[in-house]
Amino acid sequence: MGGASQRTAAEERTPRAAVDPGRITDVHCHVGLLGDAHPEWGRMSAWYRTQSVFKAMLLYARLDAGQACDATLRAGSEEAIRGSRLGHVVCLAIDPVYDLDGRRREDLSHFWVDNDYILDLRRTLGEKVLLGASVHPYDPAFRERVGYYVNKGAVLLKWLPSAQQFDLAHPRVLAALQFLATARHGRPLPLLLHIGPEYAIPSVDPRTASYDYLTWSWRDELRNRLLGPARRLHRPDTRAVHANLRAGLNAGAVIIFAHCGLPYYAQTRLGRILEHGELRTIRDYLLAYPARLPGRRGHCYADVSAVVTPFRRSYFDD
Repeated sequence: MGGASQRTAAEERTPRAAVDPGRITDVHCHVGLLGDAHPEWGRMSAWYRTQSVFKAMLLYARLDAGQACDATLRAGSEEAIRGSRLGHVVCLAIDPVYDLDGRRREDLSHFWVDNDYILDLRRTLGEKVLLGASVHPYDPAFRERVGYYVNKGAVLLKWLPSAQQFDLAHPRVLAALQFLATARHGRPLPLLLHIGPEYAIPSVDPRTASYDYLTWSWRDELRNRLLGPARRLHRPDTRAVHANLRAGLNAGAVIIFAHCGLPYYAQTRLGRILEHGELRTIRDYLLAYPARLPGRRGHCYADVSAVVTPFRRSYFDD
């Protein structure tokens, strides 16, 4: 005990390296608009505005429902970014749904944010704002649009498969990943990919919630059988999903797995059984495609946005 106490005291006398917030970049910052003043820049559906997640967002923004509009939401975003001591904030666009015929379907999106809105925020707030662009992989103009926003300063691309209703097993996803490997003038444009349960931006079609899954276990199958036909999840082709991700990584893509793929409510062992999680799978990707490994082109990272919450406390050590 004495030795341990002495070591602790010695450690406390050793000055810790100061972390300069100005050298930190938040790579995962969502912004949004209702669409009342600027429908060309984004929209939250009427259904979405009745949901608890929207009300929670208003609570964080210190707004009541009667105050919510494009002007107040933008003012709140600007105030938060200006007041932050961080060096940079990557504000994220979310492309609306595109169907398999390549048609843009804003009507099938509860929440979408245009890339040009982020650019307008940057014009107002300066270089502290970085563009987290979003281009749907089913868009026939995917390469052209990505190239355009790279030239406008995009530092990453954001995908949320469930809300954007695309299947990671689809060949167009592979083609998009291979393009992203060199999209930044010969260098990779990192992909910020949501994996795991998603509650903040729900899909118009609840069956697509499993588009964010990398695995499908017997627990998932059991949960799925308990759902009614209208809500039964699409069973993902996980072999094709991993084949696409690995082929993209082997081509040189950089993938950032959002939220470490964690479940949200799984605080207990029972919760871990009842809610899908992807931490183990993402750990495997981090080990297989580590940053700066000589001889390997592609790399994987995981961000820690929304990880330090009471519900996720049981995962802190992991």
